[in-house]
Amino acid sequence: MPSRVLRALRSALLISVAPLVPLAAQGGGKSKATATVKTPALVGTWSGTATVPLKDSTIVVPVIYTFTQTGTVIGGMAMVPGQGQGPISNVVRDGATLQFRVTAPEGKLLEHDGKFTADGAIEGMVNLDKMPLAKFRIVQKPPVPKSPAPKSPAR
Repeated sequence: MPSRVLRALRSALLISVAPLVPLAAQGGGKSKATATVKTPALVGTWSGTATVPLKDSTIVVPVIYTFTQTGTVIGGMAMVPGQGQGPISNVVRDGATLQFRVTAPEGKLLEHDGKFTADGAIEGMVNLDKMPLAKFRIVQKPPVPKSPAPKSPAR
C-alpha cells in the first residue's frame, strides 16, 4: 500500500480540538423506531475499531472514545492509540441514534453517525466531506473500580 495513502488515512483519523455541545441538544427521548433498543448511558469510555476500505484491501484501526459530562455539556476525547487524540464535539443523541464530530489536525471534520445496537454497542459511519471514510463499532468499557483506601498500620 502506498505510504501516501497511509499518511492520508492517519491524518484523517487523528483528532484535534473542538468545542463541546450542550446536553439539552442531545434529546434522549425514545422514538417509536428506537423504543426496542435499550441504550446505555453515553458517559464513559468506549473502545473498538474503525474499518477503512481501500481499493484492494481494508485497514482496521483501534479507536477509543471517552465521553464526559461537565454541567449540561457532553464532550470528551477521542484517540487512535499511537497516533493522536483530541476532543469530541457536536454530540447529539436522539434515542438510539448518536452523532458527533472529531476535527483532524489539518482541520478536516470527521462526522460520526451511529446507532446503539441491541447489544449496547454503537455502530456507524465516519464521514469526511460527506463521503464515507470508515465504519466504526465501539463498546462501553466497564468503569474501573476504585481501590479501597490503604489501611494505616496498626499501632
